[in-house]
Amino acid sequence: MSMRTVQLQSTSCGSCAPLRTSTRLRPTSYAAVAVSPRITCQEGGKDAVKTPQEAARAVSFRRRSAVLAPVSLLASAVANPTLAVRDGPSLDIAPIEPFSIEDFSSESGWTELDSGLLYKVLKKGEGDREAGIFDKVDYFQPFPFVTVQYTAYTPNGKGFASSYADRRAYSYQVGVRQELQDEDGAIMSMYVGERRQFVIPFELAFKRKLFGNIAPQNQEALLVEVELLKLRPY
Repeated sequence: MSMRTVQLQSTSCGSCAPLRTSTRLRPTSYAAVAVSPRITCQEGGKDAVKTPQEAARAVSFRRRSAVLAPVSLLASAVANPTLAVRDGPSLDIAPIEPFSIEDFSSESGWTELDSGLLYKVLKKGEGDREAGIFDKVDYFQPFPFVTVQYTAYTPNGKGFASSYADRRAYSYQVGVRQELQDEDGAIMSMYVGERRQFVIPFELAFKRKLFGNIAPQNQEALLVEVELLKLRPY
């Protein structure tokens, strides 16, 4: 029985390495048999042999994944506006001296409101002369948009949230989400340019948010320092 050499063609899917051209011996008296070409692909750093159809499906899946990944990230950001894309890696928040709620007395300049919130003005605000705005935040109806810088601490002196650490000022419409910073004595009674501290007791912070962050629970009090940078009416 005579033998002859059959040449198989090499095929490539574009992103995969083609299978090396090979030869195979088969008897000339046998009926012709269709031989499906194979493609060598890289999967997980290893070679994988596929048919052209399988390789095409794999390439199509990778391309769809590359397109849909950023779309999925954008959809998550839209669904949860409190998630912010940071300009760079977070900075550590410098700790302060540990504190207790008893430290914030009227003798040291603190004012306590009926809600239990305490506040102290560190720097008076003169308003925004360029925009002609000289009133407090709660003067404007509907509630205005504000931009602030803030840092918040737990009684052990450690910061748990900060716009400085996020490398960007925090902007939002006051009063809409009724978060802790919207309480009377916090941002609502501030003037543009003012810097103040306010203390939130445990019972007021229970299961609430502060500047979009879930307030730490089981804490005697939270200390927040905030500066009002900008105010724009609705």
